[in-house]
Amino acid sequence: MGTERSRTEHELIAAFARAIDAAGVRPPGLVAGVGDDTAVVRPESGKDTLLTQDVQVEGRHFERRWLSGRELGWRLAAVNLSDVAAMGGEPRYALLSIVAPTDVPQSYLLDAVRGVVAHLSQYRAAVVGGNVSSTEGPLVCDMTLTGVVAAGRAWRRRAREGDAIVVAGELGAAAAGLVLLRTMRRVAPGGRLVRAFKRPEPRLDVARLLRSNPAVHGAIDVSDGLSGDLVHVCRAAGLGCEVDGGALPVSRTTELFCRTHGHEPAEWAMRGGEDYALVLAVSPRSAKSVCDRIRTRLEIPARVVGRFTRAKGVYRMTYPDGSVHRFQPGSWDHFA
Repeated sequence: MGTERSRTEHELIAAFARAIDAAGVRPPGLVAGVGDDTAVVRPESGKDTLLTQDVQVEGRHFERRWLSGRELGWRLAAVNLSDVAAMGGEPRYALLSIVAPTDVPQSYLLDAVRGVVAHLSQYRAAVVGGNVSSTEGPLVCDMTLTGVVAAGRAWRRRAREGDAIVVAGELGAAAAGLVLLRTMRRVAPGGRLVRAFKRPEPRLDVARLLRSNPAVHGAIDVSDGLSGDLVHVCRAAGLGCEVDGGALPVSRTTELFCRTHGHEPAEWAMRGGEDYALVLAVSPRSAKSVCDRIRTRLEIPARVVGRFTRAKGVYRMTYPDGSVHRFQPGSWDHFA
């Protein structure tokens, strides 16, 4: 584990605080951050507050041999930032807790904090408090993130009959990267698929571009897999859906991975997770223009991949060979 000097808890917290302060980010409404018993924030007039929480558990979400400390911190921030994006919001304040076994180098933990801070800073959000503790179990990094959205304008898991299903971002790459990390002793660190797993991009750029567009009726991020996340929207809205498997945004690199490993790309895209693309329910009249705007302004994939139907609980996909099959959620379930 190296020869680094072991810090006391207070010294480690102080090191974390210096890493946080070094970013120099002070989100709107922050009165007092790291250094007091609690953070103090002042509500923003005309805004609704978003609250989300997510966790990265060693052995469940990642292996330390796969990720540097900074990459772990980036991922922890990303999974929370993506939830804010799915509501059409802007991130603000984060509470960060680290529960670490004593064999984890403290330099690794400090790098994880730096990774969180660096990612949040891109969106003018900041860590304002948290906790650190030891454990005999696995390394656990947990974050609570707040955000804001114009009052009454959060997207939520909503859709209307006939709405187009628009996917902004790629599908299947992160799941492929995870397979490579699990099965190969050595993987090129700059490999596109591995990078998709290590450094996912929350689609806050899409939220900023479209949050005031009345044609967007609802949204969800693809964290556990498109098949499951799309069904979440259908169930919340009391609808069914039809998906065009040939329209799913799968990169050539991911398609090559699928051919090499014997997977059907459309099926892989439906069931792979952690890409953090956004799924939008968009008025059918505006869907093409919304996709064009995303592609032109943000230079990321954006496609109409299907539509929401009145057939509640009926989920169908047309495969590239023309066959049509019903599907059920086939995404990640922690307790399955």
